[in-house]
Amino acid sequence: MSLFKKCNEFTRADDIKKLGLYPYFRPIEANEGPVVQIEGRKVVMAGSNNYLGLTAHPKVKEAAIKAIEKYGTGCSGSRYLTGTLDMHVELEEKMAKFFNAEAVLLYSTGFQTALGVLPTLVQKGDYIISDKDNHACIVTGNLIAKGSMVEMVRYKHNDMHDLEKKIAKLPYEAGKLIVSDGVFSTGGEIVDLPHLNEVAKKYNAQILIDDAHSVGVIGKGGRGTASEFGLEKEIDLGMGTFPKPSHHLVDLYMVLKE
Repeated sequence: MSLFKKCNEFTRADDIKKLGLYPYFRPIEANEGPVVQIEGRKVVMAGSNNYLGLTAHPKVKEAAIKAIEKYGTGCSGSRYLTGTLDMHVELEEKMAKFFNAEAVLLYSTGFQTALGVLPTLVQKGDYIISDKDNHACIVTGNLIAKGSMVEMVRYKHNDMHDLEKKIAKLPYEAGKLIVSDGVFSTGGEIVDLPHLNEVAKKYNAQILIDDAHSVGVIGKGGRGTASEFGLEKEIDLGMGTFPKPSHHLVDLYMVLKE
């Protein structure tokens, strides 16, 4: 069968378009942040990550223009080779200080962070212990790591008793990483971090908290889940994203600099 036969025979999208119900790839003609223009009409944008509307804030737009004037529109290379700018390094240092962390490493997106960290850190013979309701980026990172012969264990959502039951069966000396959202994206619950931390210490495991929906929302000054519970020195790794509260790395950097 031709590789594209299934594509040529797929008509569902066209059928839905004819009914006027197709919601995807609808061009945005103007963007004021929480309000956008689509097909000449202004509508409330409730589907983006631009929760606070900062993409249209005058200071943010001015900062982005200044950054483009100095650096151009892109790095023209990977971060590893030619894509590191001095503002990346400065922002990493500022964010490490802000989060009371040893160091910060910037990725282009939160999704890439999970894909970059999990398969690299956790290797053959190690274990990833993951909440069943974790975000899709963590699930994908877990699956990539699993392809490298990493053992993956899932526990019931925010259920620390089930977590302990599962982790107790794993070798004590083996490398183990417990991964959980800080604020879960679908239900909005906050992870039971104090109990999770107790389990990790008891069974010789490290912790990675995904604060994509926590940074700027909970914790002292918006520092995230570990800060919320006073456990900043206890949690091994944290990841978060700028898109949820501020949308763009360059924007946030220039605002902080000012």
